[in-house]
Amino acid sequence: DLNEHSILKNLRVRYDRELIYTYTGSILVAVNPYKMFNIYGLDMVKKYEGRPLGELPPHLFAIGSVSYSKMMKDSENQVLVISGESGAGKTESTKLIMQYLAAVNKSGNNLITEQILEANPLLESFGNAKTIRNDNSSRFGKYIEVFFKSGSIVGARTSEYLLEKSRIVTQAPEERNYHVFYEMLEALTDEQKSKYGLQTAPKYFYLNQGGSSLIPGRDDADNYQKLMAAMDILKFNHQEQETIKKILASVLHLGNIFFATVTVNNNDTVQLGSDAEIKWISYMLELSDEWLKQALTSKVTEARGDRISTPYNLEQALDARDAVAKALYCRMFSWLVERVNYIICKIEREKSTTSLAVLDIFGFEDFHLNSFEQLCINYANETLQYFFNQHIFRLEQKEYVKEKIKWEHIEFKDNQPTIDLISAKPVGILHTLDDECNLPQSTDKSFLEKCHFNHSGNGLYDKPRMSDPEFFIVHYAGKIKYNVQHFLEKNKDTLRSDVIELMCESKNKMIAQMFKDHRDRLITKTLSKTTGLLVTKKPRTPTVAANFTESLLSLIDTMSRCNPYFVRCIKPNASKAPMVFEDIVVLDQLRYSGMLETIRIRKIGYPIRIKFPHFIERYHCLMKGREIKTGQVPWDICKLILQTQGPEHKDEYQIGATKSITFSKFVKARRYLHEPSRRYLQTVMDGAHTGQVLQDVTF
Repeated sequence: DLNEHSILKNLRVRYDRELIYTYTGSILVAVNPYKMFNIYGLDMVKKYEGRPLGELPPHLFAIGSVSYSKMMKDSENQVLVISGESGAGKTESTKLIMQYLAAVNKSGNNLITEQILEANPLLESFGNAKTIRNDNSSRFGKYIEVFFKSGSIVGARTSEYLLEKSRIVTQAPEERNYHVFYEMLEALTDEQKSKYGLQTAPKYFYLNQGGSSLIPGRDDADNYQKLMAAMDILKFNHQEQETIKKILASVLHLGNIFFATVTVNNNDTVQLGSDAEIKWISYMLELSDEWLKQALTSKVTEARGDRISTPYNLEQALDARDAVAKALYCRMFSWLVERVNYIICKIEREKSTTSLAVLDIFGFEDFHLNSFEQLCINYANETLQYFFNQHIFRLEQKEYVKEKIKWEHIEFKDNQPTIDLISAKPVGILHTLDDECNLPQSTDKSFLEKCHFNHSGNGLYDKPRMSDPEFFIVHYAGKIKYNVQHFLEKNKDTLRSDVIELMCESKNKMIAQMFKDHRDRLITKTLSKTTGLLVTKKPRTPTVAANFTESLLSLIDTMSRCNPYFVRCIKPNASKAPMVFEDIVVLDQLRYSGMLETIRIRKIGYPIRIKFPHFIERYHCLMKGREIKTGQVPWDICKLILQTQGPEHKDEYQIGATKSITFSKFVKARRYLHEPSRRYLQTVMDGAHTGQVLQDVTF
């Protein structure tokens, strides 16, 4: 019988044999070994190239092969959805798929292929960081489309989602900021550091909050050299590389700015206590140091044409400092992605061009303290789970129709109500948050009160027994508690207009353009009804939630027009230990990844589906010596074999157009088989066959 324990046993037995890949139908389960195996070389690429799924042992390259072949055969866009929690191996799987595509592509243009591959380490340095769960955790989601023409790679494009901004200015214990800071400080000589006023990593507030800056087994200096080589291959010129270093150094200097509290007219205000840092920042960003000081110590507003300066208190000044640092880094990161796309995506979207995309996005998150970022990430996971469920259910229907068999509607766990709770208009949690962000006197508390009022009768929503600033959502992966402190601030994520204008005035054209592009996206032009001239209007600044929802829906729309394959990455233990398999850790992931629900759906129907030739080969011995006549139709042979089980089993199978489709009860027939066939079926029941078990039983 197929259940969670037999599936778990199968994965554990295979993992102990260093077989990290297993199929469940066309879905690949990849259990992270936390060590590298020699199974990804060119010999393995050639071995799997062009081979149908299931013909060879389970492997990531098999998914790459079947998706590439289907793209070529049907001229249909493909997408590989790689999912799993942090530390499960999504980033490594993405890199391996990209390497496979580079190896099988028929292009003579090796430069574009090399540039596409080099984009990976570049974005990894700027977008990945050490967390408690993962030494190389992607702190942003990415959707990489590789474009093909006649089987040859002609370009690629990366879309990025929800870079973790808070990490730029604060890190939890035993965690790091983004890799690039440590790589640069470790690789630069003392003379080179002096050019930017830099010291070692422990000297910087934005780098020392998590403790040790070292990661065992990671060579930051070597990775910096690889980063510089990638920039050269991607045609970053010297001035661009120099500006990136100056921005990184400026972020570090910003973190070391401190303030002294002074009282003026009975009001607490601040004075800058680190003039040297200001001079370094203004020098590298090519800004007026006086304007920079003003931006960090006061808020400037306009009223009836007059500019009014309001001094900050200490908390406001620290927030302003951190906001400038986050804006600098995020604008640079977006510029990097756009710059890479400019180099490797110069092709026009012609009808003759097809794509194979890879989605590597954050897994479901449940921490001791879950905030706005976790709500967005888990909303994305709910949406992707819905996409997964719909696809799997459609596959079931398609298979039954294709095989021309009778079938009944199968119910499955629908998480659309959870998605509606989070995002539906008008009172979904994120819409309520957006409304509160547009009200002048709103607070995190008023937002929470409206959530309680709107959703108290919803079984998927719960509020705490005490008056804590929290709410609960029942996700497909379990019940999660969210703390609403700083929700409004994080959702607004606004940089004051006077700070944007300050950055636009930089004499460094690259920095100025980064912020001008950002400013221009917030401005619309409309025709004046009186003069007929274009009038510039500044609309409401779009919130983080609104932008993310729009991006997510666009992503799902793009993916829905592709043929999807799924890779479910599993983290085998919580301590990142090589080849250690902890049942409870794996079982939790199987449950909330939807794998068990998928198998349940197929189990309700006809889970064992074997093509006629294989069925006849395995079970012909049930005919008890009756010979198969030459030219006899396979359908008739299968019918004869199944009829040997007697009339009491006639409702346990159907014969399709190309497959014998049965319930799992049919394997009781093993008592009739000769020894080799009995042994084979026993391994199916025990879940220990080399990776084909779940495929045979669920596909």
